Amino acid sequence: MNDDKKLTFYIDAYSPETIPMAKLAEYLTDFAALLGRENAVHFLGLETGSTRLAARVEFEDVPKVRARLQEILREHPRRIPRRMTAPRDAARVFAQIDDRLANDNATGRIFVQDSEGAAEAELLSFPGRDRPRAQSYGPFTQDGSLDGVLISVGGKDETVPLRLQNGDVVHANCETTRAIARELGRHLFEPIRVHGSGRWMREGDGTWTLRGCRVHRFDVLGKESLRESVSALRAVRGSGWKDVDSPLSELDDLRRDPTELH
Repeated sequence: MNDDKKLTFYIDAYSPETIPMAKLAEYLTDFAALLGRENAVHFLGLETGSTRLAARVEFEDVPKVRARLQEILREHPRRIPRRMTAPRDAARVFAQIDDRLANDNATGRIFVQDSEGAAEAELLSFPGRDRPRAQSYGPFTQDGSLDGVLISVGGKDETVPLRLQNGDVVHANCETTRAIARELGRHLFEPIRVHGSGRWMREGDGTWTLRGCRVHRFDVLGKESLRESVSALRAVRGSGWKDVDSPLSELDDLRRDPTELH
């Protein structure tokens, strides 16, 4: 017991009297997951002052816990990059804690202290609210296509607005000419593919947001199910789809290709 180490997770946004119990439980769960070695890490208590979650790490596992935290620290002392060599689960939990702190307008630090009460030393810090804000880029113009069910088309101006729905996503900032809108009106509530010039923003979290699309032409899509479409593809001689073990997974990979914006 005398050689066990005490680790303290310090959160500056709350005190033990003000932190909601459910939130305290979330931070405790994250703290335990970050340290790993679940059978060798024990809760010591909630200390006074700002919120301080204290844990005791058994002597035999202290080097493993310290190495786990130092792997994260070596990547960057203040934040975790998207690609890192630290254990994947540790990186994920670090990011989860840092996001939680940012949402609570807080920062966090982990200190180590031996069981005899020696001076604390900082092992790891979470920038939380102080981390640099991710920047958006754009807009960029790129020709492409969008699939969806046409749910509205119409307007009194020469430029006619239209809306497409693809699952839970509604593209409400598309427009076209009156001539194309007249043709589109015949396919209301049908699946279509529109082709045109899109204005895209790359958001700070890496996602792409369509800010506007000028539709130049469109195709009416078949109403066959995905399985029916795959069966038709596999029936085409020389297409290569017959030799694909999992065509549905292959199609899903194609849809997720990061080089495509649509």
